Amino acid sequence: MNSDQYTRIITALQDSADVRPSIRAGALDGAVFVGSGDSLSSGLLASAFGHRALSSGDITWTGRLPAGAEIVVGISHSGTSGATVRALRLAREAGKRTIAITSNPDSPLAAEADELQLVPSLGIEEVVPVAGHLMLGLGVAAVCGVDTAEATNDLAHVIAAQRDVIDGAIQGLPASAPTGISLLTLPELRGAGDFWMLKLIEATGLTVRTVALEESGHVDYFIGPDAHLTLQLVGKDGSARFERLAVALESTGQTLQRVGLLRGDTGADIRGSLLFELAGAAVGTLVADAAAAKWGRPPFRGGAVNMDARHIKLDEEPAAV
Repeated sequence: MNSDQYTRIITALQDSADVRPSIRAGALDGAVFVGSGDSLSSGLLASAFGHRALSSGDITWTGRLPAGAEIVVGISHSGTSGATVRALRLAREAGKRTIAITSNPDSPLAAEADELQLVPSLGIEEVVPVAGHLMLGLGVAAVCGVDTAEATNDLAHVIAAQRDVIDGAIQGLPASAPTGISLLTLPELRGAGDFWMLKLIEATGLTVRTVALEESGHVDYFIGPDAHLTLQLVGKDGSARFERLAVALESTGQTLQRVGLLRGDTGADIRGSLLFELAGAAVGTLVADAAAAKWGRPPFRGGAVNMDARHIKLDEEPAAV
């Protein structure tokens, strides 16, 4: 494990100011959370509160709001992600309530919003990034009415408790890169699984997919015969089903690895569940970084990928997600 990155994440969270809720109280009926890349993963956390999450391009590049959308919440750490800014602009022009979750109050995204939920920036150097997602996730929690007092410190504690999990997951990785990776989840870790997928793609350049646990049982039995790695992200739910499915998939030649994340004392309420998901995302980032090193596949294809990302810019402005 990259111990320096692990320590930086925990220390930055412990030293960070809290996310302070700033959205007016009231129902979020008809709320749709939108973002791109890591920010979409942050938006997916809102599904635990009964809200919808969409890629911002689903609105921007169709020119249509989804049925029943009355509030559009745009998520971007920099506030310059092109499709997300345009999606919020379209919603505002349609007379809908707009909310921005960002670390940049002077950003184009903030300018398109009726209301602004600011999140602190952790300000740490990262190769495979997760810090922005952690803070945006807490911003989503604040918009959804969760008490975020001491949440950054509590999140640091949950991540710190995963050290043995991270080390075990890294040690269990196959010696050479597989042809592809599947991530199996139940709802309690679905958002974390989505983020693992993004980070494994960025870090290793491999094809990675997320699969609901039972759907893997229906279709993944046929994957092969090339080497395929299946990572089971296991929390408190469905342990016996994970085990039974592992036996079936191993019988077809797949490499199975169980990653049992520790819920610890986060509590059984929705706040605890959200902290657990965010901690899972941090674990996935550290595992992805280690997988790239183990398999000799440097992140972002070792510089072969043009990282100016012009295709997601807002006009001519940089548009980091």
